[in-house]
Amino acid sequence: MQNEILKNTVIITVIALICGVLLGTVYQVTAGPIAEQERLTKENAYREVMENAASFEEYAGFDEEAAKTWIHEHGDYHQNTSVSEVIEAKDASGASIGYVLNVVAGGGYGGDIVFAMGIDNDGNVTGISITQIDETPGLGMRAKTDPSFLEQFYGKGKDAFTLGDDINALTSATFTSRAVTNGVNAALNYYGGNLK
Repeated sequence: MQNEILKNTVIITVIALICGVLLGTVYQVTAGPIAEQERLTKENAYREVMENAASFEEYAGFDEEAAKTWIHEHGDYHQNTSVSEVIEAKDASGASIGYVLNVVAGGGYGGDIVFAMGIDNDGNVTGISITQIDETPGLGMRAKTDPSFLEQFYGKGKDAFTLGDDINALTSATFTSRAVTNGVNAALNYYGGNLK
């Protein structure tokens, strides 16, 4: 009986070790391509929201935690709403033409909505590209697939967009519409207080 328990323990241990080695190998093989795909997704989003830029550079001195703290000290936003990255957009001569902010908009129906948002040097929204969304298909997902919703923000810059006044919500997707609008407002507020 005791030999049977020992034998089963050894077999299970060997299987666990083999599985662990295989899992580690798969991770090593896929980590690079996954990171590269994430980088390309971000870069494509930057180009989409700031079409006139010739290059993009990380904004020196940006601190994600400090940005989140600043946003919540200067506005009433969902607790998960923040700016996670700031990229400076430059023209062919190297002059700054604005910024791309990666925004995490909390409070969506399916969780946080992540998007890149371009802001020119006049403080106007140049574009929004949703990079991560998990909203209801046919309803909240239209924030990504129906350009007319996001285009309501373009070419404008103000202290705060108001859902229902400045921005028409997506039909039957109030949570999504509110989350995106709050995320845009948080990004504009951060821009005005830290980058302008």
